[in-house]
Amino acid sequence: MTVHGAYTGILRDGLQTVFDQHAERFPGIDVSTDFYRANMSRLQAVSNATVLTTQVMSSVPLYLRAGETVTSLTFASATTAAGTPTNWWFALYDPSGNLLGQTADQATAAWAANTAKTLDLATPVVVTAAGWHRAACMVKATTPPTLAGVALHNAVEAAAIITGELPLSATSGSALTDTAPDPIGTLTAIAGVPLCIAT
Repeated sequence: MTVHGAYTGILRDGLQTVFDQHAERFPGIDVSTDFYRANMSRLQAVSNATVLTTQVMSSVPLYLRAGETVTSLTFASATTAAGTPTNWWFALYDPSGNLLGQTADQATAAWAANTAKTLDLATPVVVTAAGWHRAACMVKATTPPTLAGVALHNAVEAAAIITGELPLSATSGSALTDTAPDPIGTLTAIAGVPLCIAT
């Protein structure tokens, strides 16, 4: 055992490997200067995931550190566009489920198939405590869009399988329109896990 715990190599070289792995997962992102958090690599977002039910919010966990500032959230539609939307927005929640920020309601604005949407939060959120936050998407529409992500076998895989795990993807709320619920409400795991990026 060393002052670095079980690690016995050259710390500088070990850290370079960590940075290389991060760069490989997120090509083009400078980990030393860019703020970028995602729940998965873009390379993993290979499914046309059924995530959204009209007027119900879906959310995924994002690990954020104290002092970081989140200005926008991004979700990407897959092969199904939003059909006749009347409200849609993104929101960010703290680890306790309290609402930290919401984007403007996009109302009837189109969300075409195979299109990434980056929306600014109404006010940038400065993270006060490190932890697993949740980023959410809600679409009220005749046909909500499918989202790019991962389609798991079933909701059991997305739920907490052992104590301490968080749902990888979950729904909450009902009859939602232009305002995100506060707090987030009871989470119900779903099999579709959408890609989400915070910048």
